[in-house]
Amino acid sequence: MADSELTDLDKKWFDFTSAYVTKLNQSGGHDWDSLSEEEQELAALWKLEMDMYNGGFIQFFCNWGYDCYTHAVRCLTKLQANDCLAIITQQYSIIERLGDDERLEALWDIPKYLTAEEAKALDELDHRYWDNTDTIQEKTFQVYIHLQS
Repeated sequence: MADSELTDLDKKWFDFTSAYVTKLNQSGGHDWDSLSEEEQELAALWKLEMDMYNGGFIQFFCNWGYDCYTHAVRCLTKLQANDCLAIITQQYSIIERLGDDERLEALWDIPKYLTAEEAKALDELDHRYWDNTDTIQEKTFQVYIHLQS
């Protein structure tokens, strides 16, 4: 989406949530414990949304890992974004079998070991996520209103 296509809500949501990613990055980018629980949720939500709409779940998970995924799940649960939550938990269930696979040297090795059926299912679920029936942006401001300045 080009900047000219962004709505005021898009920009407001981006600025609000990306502030927590910036805070995470100030701690080296991997120290989730440097954030409060709500800050973890919002940083993870930003990472989820950016990567889901860019390269999909595989990009999200392989870029940020399990901790970020669990923070995003907690956030979607709090937002009652039930469709999006169901989609990403189903996607995780597809790759979960590779969790202890000794062939994996890095998370980005996961795509090499997906079956064609798994890759297709992940792609179909990405497309369902893109429908955003949960109105995540609106719900973010409703649930986290107390953090807004």
